Amino acid sequence: MPVGNLVVRSAVAGSLAAAALFGAPAAAGAETATLTPTYTIGHGLNPGDISVCGGRIDARASSDYPAPYGPNYVLLTTYFAGPSRVCLVDGTLHWRNLDTGASGTKQWVLSGWDGPGAPTAVYFDPGAGRVSVEITTSTPNIPGGGECTAS
Repeated sequence: MPVGNLVVRSAVAGSLAAAALFGAPAAAGAETATLTPTYTIGHGLNPGDISVCGGRIDARASSDYPAPYGPNYVLLTTYFAGPSRVCLVDGTLHWRNLDTGASGTKQWVLSGWDGPGAPTAVYFDPGAGRVSVEITTSTPNIPGGGECTAS
C-alpha cells in the first residue's frame, strides 16, 4: 500500500474516532427549561403595609431532584425593588400534562428574606410527559410560564 493512502486512511480513522468521541451524545440528564418570568407586586412584612415592592420572578423547571420531594420542580428566583428590605409574595403554580390531560395546582410563598439569587423550589407531580406550567401571584401580575418535560 502506498504511503499516501496510509496517511489518508489514518487521517480518516482519526477523524472518525474524534467525531465519535466529541460528537457522542451525552448521558441522559435532567430536562431543564427556562420559563417566561412573572411580573408582579408584593408587600412588606404585613399584608396591610403601605410599603409596596415590585419586580419579576424568574422560573426554571427541572426534573432531577431525588425523592422524597421530586423529581419535578420549578425554581422561583425573585428580583424586586421597593422601600422595604423584604418583599413578600405568594401564588400558585398551575400545571397541565399535555400528554395525559392530568392537571393540578401547587401553592407557594416567597419570603424575600434571602434576596435575589436564592431560589425557592416548588415541587409538583404531573406524571411523565410534556407539561404546561403557569405561575401566578395573589397580587396583580402578568403570569409567567412555559413548557417542560416531566419524568
